[in-house]
Amino acid sequence: KNPYGTLFASYPGAGMRLTWQMTEGASGISVGDDFFYSGKLGGLVKTQYPHPEGIWSYGKNMDQVILLIRNPRWNIPSY
Repeated sequence: KNPYGTLFASYPGAGMRLTWQMTEGASGISVGDDFFYSGKLGGLVKTQYPHPEGIWSYGKNMDQVILLIRNPRWNIPSY
């Protein structure tokens, strides 16, 4: 499947940085940040919840989501 239009979503402290760095290294496709998201389908985008702006308006521009989770017992205290 075409990787473009994929949203990487995570809770802070779940290991997002390692995930997107490994994705870029393995695929050669850069992962963009939702702060600079232009609203067009055409790349891999990362975001986290809770989002500082509180806006998740991807609409039909994202085809799939990779949700990165970690055991809440370790994740919440590290946030």
